[in-house]
Amino acid sequence: MSLNRFVLSLAASVAALAMASAASAATYINMGPVGADGGFTLTFGNTGITTTVIDDQFNFDLPTGTADFVVTSTMSTSSQNITWSSVAFNGIEFTPMVVGQNEFRLLNDVGVSAGATQILTLKGVGGGNASYSGVVTFAPSMAAVPEPATWALMISGFAGAGAMLRRRQRTPVMA
Repeated sequence: MSLNRFVLSLAASVAALAMASAASAATYINMGPVGADGGFTLTFGNTGITTTVIDDQFNFDLPTGTADFVVTSTMSTSSQNITWSSVAFNGIEFTPMVVGQNEFRLLNDVGVSAGATQILTLKGVGGGNASYSGVVTFAPSMAAVPEPATWALMISGFAGAGAMLRRRQRTPVMA
């Protein structure tokens, strides 16, 4: 996939993410720069959730690679609490973790394939003034590239084989 097609696909994905949640007007998506290796980070979230039922779905495309996810919600008052019933990416449930007033949902090293729509769903119950945020860190699958020493060894092997063929004496064929 060319870099231009990748960037266009990524921009379309971010736009789809930004429009994903009709129930909450404060949904946001921010994309970090694409690194030299093709990796990038997306931050997303929903602030000021005024409904008690949270049912957000984000549909987007990623190139082939692996992704790590973290979703965080913080409760400082009961109206800001979120009790998650399900946080899943392509049907794979996130692992819950609670530290004090912070609740995390984690999913690491998930393989993704280009050409398939990826679905992130967040379902739960909020206190009426809740918010959450999340981070997706993506690393593309890279084809193995030989190291310079491997290239040098291969080229010297071809040169040696060529030299041996060239120096080989021909024996006359008797009829």
